[in-house]
Amino acid sequence: MLVAKVTIGYVIQVFDTDLGRFISQDFIAGDGCDYENEDGEPLESMSLLDADGKEAYLPFDMVDPDEGVD
Repeated sequence: MLVAKVTIGYVIQVFDTDLGRFISQDFIAGDGCDYENEDGEPLESMSLLDADGKEAYLPFDMVDPDEGVD
């Protein structure tokens, strides 16, 4: 199942204006998250339980989609 994790927060991007290029990016997440299915319909976090009955952890990894995730 594909799940969209919707989080309000801040993105800090650093640019080198002398070189005219992007240097780095950090994401500062807020406290709350909402989850949606592929159709944009809300999901309750309780529907994202792991095998032990705990809420599944969905990390905040910020990667280029072309790079993939380990």
